[in-house]
Amino acid sequence: MTAVNRKGKGTREKIIDSARKLFAENGYQKTTIAEIARDTELSEAALYEYFKGKEDLLLTIPDLWVSELLAEMDDQLFGIEGAFNELRKYLWWTFRRIEQSPLDAKIVYLFLKTNASFMQTEVYANVRLLYARLIRIFKEGQQRGEMDPELDPYAARQIVIGTIDYVVIRWLLNDRAYSMFDKLEETFRLFVNAFSPRRVAAELDGDVRPSLAESQAEAGDNESQKQSTNAT
Repeated sequence: MTAVNRKGKGTREKIIDSARKLFAENGYQKTTIAEIARDTELSEAALYEYFKGKEDLLLTIPDLWVSELLAEMDDQLFGIEGAFNELRKYLWWTFRRIEQSPLDAKIVYLFLKTNASFMQTEVYANVRLLYARLIRIFKEGQQRGEMDPELDPYAARQIVIGTIDYVVIRWLLNDRAYSMFDKLEETFRLFVNAFSPRRVAAELDGDVRPSLAESQAEAGDNESQKQSTNAT
């Protein structure tokens, strides 16, 4: 690598670091290219040699972080037996990495996800790959009989993602005044109860509840009895 290339790489990283800090401190809308250029001791013209504008920076910053998460995911979940154990690790690892990178998390959850261009970016493609691991966990759990066979893996994924988003956004809006792990065990138990086979979930609740198929069969029997009674 030439000296020019090393210098160029260093400048690009410096711009990204400044933008990350200013976006997190002042908000995306209030931060200007002029402020980012000033913080990096560059002219605005020089900054535009590296990035097309403020939105380009907004999309670049989380792409680096999410790419790191994607690279780590398989190693973090390697060798874990059981769908619920894997789901638990997924949650604990996700929240741990967010607590370790609060500026990146703030940009992703408070600014990027509300950006109209988000779903057309490479960042979103990588986020979808992170979320796809949840589908795999649910389907494998069903195949092994650990999770409810009637569970919709895609609906379950939305429940988990929605919970993560809520917990993270609330934590960020409260200036990270507490740990996201404070209530995580209780949240995980709710997932176990919701996603387990009905009989297992009923035992956890101390209440034997029929499955959907059993409920439908019972309803059919009741209807048959009603028709028989009317006939007599």
